[in-house]
Amino acid sequence: MIDWLIAFVIGLAVGVVVGIKIARDSNRKEPVMGGVMAHIFHYLACAGLTGMPSFVVAGIIVGLSFLVLFGTAVGFLGATTVFLLLYAVIERSAPPPPETSHLTE
Repeated sequence: MIDWLIAFVIGLAVGVVVGIKIARDSNRKEPVMGGVMAHIFHYLACAGLTGMPSFVVAGIIVGLSFLVLFGTAVGFLGATTVFLLLYAVIERSAPPPPETSHLTE
């Protein structure tokens, strides 16, 4: 149990740190328009998605079994899916971005 907790905390820590970078880069490419809650769910989805591979690597290093690694990785992906669905619901109800004209006069 302690080995799983160590790997989980490592995955969580890496997800929190790297998730910030991923969320910022994603927001630069396509801005989040749904407000604060959309930004929160977008960040949590980025953190979950980047934390899962680091958990698996840490779990392999500490010697966790395949079923434990697989089960927790599916849990990470499930949480990420829920965060993305909540983000999509909030983002869909956001007002559309203002139209910009690309025509030159």
